[in-house]
Amino acid sequence: MPRLSLKALTATAVLCLASFAFSAEPVADFTLQSHDGKSFKLSEQKGKYVALHFLLKTECPICIKHTREVSQRADELAGVTQVFIKPDAPDDIAKWAGQLGEGAPTIFRDPDAALAKTLAIPDGYEFHGEVVHFPALVLLDGTGQEVFRYVGKNNSDRYAFNSLKKKVADLSGGAELSHANAKAGEAAIGGYDPVAYFGAGGPTMGAADLTSEYKGVTYQFASAPNRAKFAADPAKYAPAYGGWCATAMVTGEKVAINPKNYKVTGGRLYLFYKTFLADAKPDWVKDEPGNVTKADGHWKSTVGGK
Repeated sequence: MPRLSLKALTATAVLCLASFAFSAEPVADFTLQSHDGKSFKLSEQKGKYVALHFLLKTECPICIKHTREVSQRADELAGVTQVFIKPDAPDDIAKWAGQLGEGAPTIFRDPDAALAKTLAIPDGYEFHGEVVHFPALVLLDGTGQEVFRYVGKNNSDRYAFNSLKKKVADLSGGAELSHANAKAGEAAIGGYDPVAYFGAGGPTMGAADLTSEYKGVTYQFASAPNRAKFAADPAKYAPAYGGWCATAMVTGEKVAINPKNYKVTGGRLYLFYKTFLADAKPDWVKDEPGNVTKADGHWKSTVGGK
């Protein structure tokens, strides 16, 4: 069996410890600036998950590939802000970012790797003649609390986007996912586009190759712009009560819906049961304010809210 050097053993131990270096307190607010004048402030992301991608200093083709893939697929994961971070000088970041091509994400600068140090991202990785911090992903929840991290062992060891989707689903789904009107492997609302309900066109079937996940539930979209709107603010567009019939939820029941039977009130999407023999929406509109209060209460109780 090959024997590892003391240096290799020490690096392995540091990486293992770093993978579990969660703070019991939310991350202190911070602001990052990009090379082109844009800014990111953690406190402005309240309610959203934030994925901090710490990229290697210096030229890094694998960082290019990783950043491009995550940014191109970002809308598949709703309610998560992807933040790409490099410690290089502004001119070097601008040159590096130019390799990302059209639609490139903003690359934020971490001068002297200050944020990486604050979050205890381990350094000591020898790369291109320099000693730099290891590549890492730090995932924060909507309160700014760190809930997951992955520290790569080397330049090519990155946390895959599909793994990130699953991790966010596991962390954010909870009771709402288990009670949602959606079967595993199928799109919610029968595949209809949730954003389309808020437009003039009304219910519109989404495309199977245009999807986004929110709290573990998959939604389909009729267009890329609609998916982008949902990804940026999923709580605004996701149907009330997990997609169950709003009228039935007034009495705490989970009843299937007809995707074409709906109502948008107060910026919320309500769906209703309907067949040739029965329509639940008229009972809802008889006392909508009162029904909203009752249904909200029952849904909170259903998913374990207070």
